Amino acid sequence: MFTSLSGDVENYDKITFGDNSKGKVEGLGKIEMSSEYSINNVLLVDSLNFNLLSVGQLCDLSFQCLFKPNEVIVSKIDGGEEVFKGFRHNNLYLVNFNSKNANLQACLFSKNSMGWLWHRRLAHMGMNTLKKVMKKDLVRGLKDITFEKDKLCSACQAGKQVANTHPSKNFMSTSSPLELLHMDLFGPTTYTSIGGNNYGFVIVDDFSRYTWVYFLKDKTDVAYVFSKFAKRAQNEFNTSIVKIRSDNGRKFDNTNIEEYCDEVGIKHEFSATYTPQQNGVVERKNRTLITLARSMLDEYGTSEKFWAEAINTACYASNRLYPHRLLDKTPYELLNGRKPNISYFRVFGCKCYIYKKRQHLGKFQWHCDIGFLVGYSSMSKAYRVFNNATGMVEETYDVEFDESNGSQGAHVDVVDIDEEPLVEAMKNMPIGDIKPKEDEDEVQTNDQPSSSMAPQDGSEQDKILPNEDVHVPQEQIDEQAQDVGTPVQAPQVAPQRRSQLTSGHPKELIIGSPTRGVTTRSRNTAAFVQAYSFVSSIEPSTIDQALSDPDWVNAMHEELNNFTRNETLEARPKGARVIGTKWVFRKKQDDEDNIVRNKARLVAKGYSQVEGIDFGETFAPVARLEAIRFLLAYASHHDMKLYQMDVKSAFLNGYINELVYVEKPPGFEDPNHSNHYERLRDFFIEKDFTISRVDTTLFIKKTDNDLFVCQVYVDDIIFGSTNEEYCTEFGKMMAKEFEMSMIGELTFFLGFQIKQLREGTFIYQEKYTRDLLKRFKMDDCKPIETPMATNIKLDPDESGIKVDQTLYRSMIGSLLYLCASRPNIMFSVCLCVRFQADPKKSHLTAVKRILRYLKHTPSIGLWYPKGASFELLGYTDSDFAGCRVERKSTSEGCYLLGCSLFSWSSKKQICVSLSTAKAEYIAAGSSCAQLLYMKQTLKDYGVELTRIPLLCDNESAVKLTNNPVQHSRTKHIDIRHHFIRDHVAKGDILLRNVGTKEQLVDIFTKPLDESNFCRLRGELNVLDARTIM
Repeated sequence: MFTSLSGDVENYDKITFGDNSKGKVEGLGKIEMSSEYSINNVLLVDSLNFNLLSVGQLCDLSFQCLFKPNEVIVSKIDGGEEVFKGFRHNNLYLVNFNSKNANLQACLFSKNSMGWLWHRRLAHMGMNTLKKVMKKDLVRGLKDITFEKDKLCSACQAGKQVANTHPSKNFMSTSSPLELLHMDLFGPTTYTSIGGNNYGFVIVDDFSRYTWVYFLKDKTDVAYVFSKFAKRAQNEFNTSIVKIRSDNGRKFDNTNIEEYCDEVGIKHEFSATYTPQQNGVVERKNRTLITLARSMLDEYGTSEKFWAEAINTACYASNRLYPHRLLDKTPYELLNGRKPNISYFRVFGCKCYIYKKRQHLGKFQWHCDIGFLVGYSSMSKAYRVFNNATGMVEETYDVEFDESNGSQGAHVDVVDIDEEPLVEAMKNMPIGDIKPKEDEDEVQTNDQPSSSMAPQDGSEQDKILPNEDVHVPQEQIDEQAQDVGTPVQAPQVAPQRRSQLTSGHPKELIIGSPTRGVTTRSRNTAAFVQAYSFVSSIEPSTIDQALSDPDWVNAMHEELNNFTRNETLEARPKGARVIGTKWVFRKKQDDEDNIVRNKARLVAKGYSQVEGIDFGETFAPVARLEAIRFLLAYASHHDMKLYQMDVKSAFLNGYINELVYVEKPPGFEDPNHSNHYERLRDFFIEKDFTISRVDTTLFIKKTDNDLFVCQVYVDDIIFGSTNEEYCTEFGKMMAKEFEMSMIGELTFFLGFQIKQLREGTFIYQEKYTRDLLKRFKMDDCKPIETPMATNIKLDPDESGIKVDQTLYRSMIGSLLYLCASRPNIMFSVCLCVRFQADPKKSHLTAVKRILRYLKHTPSIGLWYPKGASFELLGYTDSDFAGCRVERKSTSEGCYLLGCSLFSWSSKKQICVSLSTAKAEYIAAGSSCAQLLYMKQTLKDYGVELTRIPLLCDNESAVKLTNNPVQHSRTKHIDIRHHFIRDHVAKGDILLRNVGTKEQLVDIFTKPLDESNFCRLRGELNVLDARTIM
């Protein structure tokens, strides 16, 4: 407890206790209440069982004490700054000066505690080594630290526990660098590193003990790596390698290494068989690196897959710290001629905040990713960090660290790296330059164990890492912000800049005092406040998780306020049937994956309702995706700009006929239920809108020569008009009647990224595609040009290897949604769908090939050019007996407005056809139904069409449509498929023959080679975003 203690107590007599017993004063010392305040003249008394603190003496020292029922707070009289707290126990107020006060900005670290922190920062180097390095001033940035091994380090015990050592020699064998190099290889390791390596190749210079480590996939790479190292080392040091020493393993005793050594004149020495002591320098270095790495991995429970990064960092640190036993200099100084700077070191594996350098970040989106430190860059002045968001190792300077004690397991989620390596993190790279380079001047840093940017002070020339702007005095932080888990760095005072007045700036126009320098907000403060104001990126799954996050609490309050505004709250009548409620939490994101807002929805547990009592028939207005694409194509052709609105608590804006009561929401005190379509429909009818005859989610209003169109998808509305003024009026009208928010121009809707350009409209799902690849760990897969091989014949594969059905179905479901803007993968996905019940490895391989194709073309989508032809046109085709199980055919069709593809289908027929003509005839019937649906939709838009062309490449099917005679070849066809004849006779549909090469629907019928696949994709205007934007 005492930071200093003296035995000079001659002026003090014995202390008398309350029972008249006496205690001897044995010492006089000082106790630190915090890093800034201490108590002097504290007596150490024998036989005193409790530590006593005088309130009167505290008040004499300009402190004030506030006693509360459960705690006492001691603060400064001037300013009221809190110094420490105590708690009440058994009618006594207790204070623990050894515990860390969470509300203080400065951490209460003694010099001894700082010694242990630097021990952890410096790769768990031994205390004696660190004491020697500091005592002899061998490095910069390490001063006034007490290194005492007054306790055991659990991480060191886990990683370094060994048997006793053998004696070493006490003389130098070499006199210059590269005169003798010791080499060894360790591995294979239990885990493959994140760079895909299993071996470590260690090279130690005998003179300086400087070490280089290379990481290899296979031990046969040793010869190649050594030859590269030797050429570079000899060039940089302007000297020659004289000898190398290794063991007798085949990795070294082989023709490749011997030929290289003979060529350049290097003598190769070997240690005796099974005598590693003869190559003890590198053997001991191996042990040092591995034990340090084990300790570093154990410190924060870092995954063992990061073993290479840990050894990388251990080697980097040992080159700058372990002094030569005879020369009393570090390896770095012996090679470089100056002391190394270690002030920028941080604890390996500690949590860090990585600044996002991506463009288009939202104002309230996280500007940082969370990860952890894995080392230091050898190629640039930067840290190496593992980014949890990207799953990659990055090199960056813009990073802040949290080195506080305790495991980061609860804070840092290390992603699973069980499949292929996520990143070529290290490959054959050594951990440092052959000849290390550091800048010379002193670097001053704040050694407090808080969140800090790497080196903050010093001149431009002396930075090991890039410089940060000069800090000004730190602003006072809001008290609420101090509850954030990341410790705040203690305020730092930087020199004030001198201000200057000129004749061009009158004094009366200057804001503030012209005698004071201009100050800006401290970066630490800005980062702290920014972290506190981020929109939460975590989507809670339970109410307890949500209540612990202020962002989600605000979202829930916003939802409950909607209940109040809509007069939904009501007292529960006695004996009433009550339905339970639950919270649903969702993150709202834009097309750039930015989190726009957190949305909390209180929903009723509908599964507990009884039909006829709690509800009748209910439905939500959900527009078909093809209807949305049709609207986009129509709007693009007529140069209409589309906009989007969102209904707040849409279901609360509706009316219900039944009397329904629900439980209080978990954590709050308000109830809810839903159904809103009828009110919306009635409102539109009241405002002279017309409901589409075939699509009840489409509302149209015609005035003179202008057209207004509105499409509803649950609580999202998209609308547009040939007259922009109508859009403005509609927005005001809707906001007045309902609780709505105007999102603006339509850019992101139902996962579609929509670009309304001057030349037309482009729809694609690049964000969804990349998320899908990442979700199924295919973001590093090898790209391929087509989604399916031309020779593939999928069947049930009864003898095949079973695969995870859940994974397979998840992939299929995700790909089916992607087909909404990627018709070019429709056939491949629908073929794989047929095997969901019992998927095998061959089926999973086919699905992964589709994902590989998506990797090749992530930004492909639908292009709707402006002002193009507006003719409604259909193509139909079939894959005769394509199903190898049931021998049924598949009907395919695609439908265009001019050259804008808005609808397509690929569906197995319900009956077996006896010929290609019958299969094509049935497919034509399905396409006819779709064209009639679109004809009616166009009529709602004000466009009348007759004799709509439907193109088929089977002449027999065309003639069968025009020939109403029943004969033996057609009598087996179900009567439902003959209705196409009626519409051909009426003139609604014109079925025509088309050549095979002009048949665009072939892309939905069978797998194609790359040439034909790309040709048809282009003719359907399924293009890459890079060719348009």
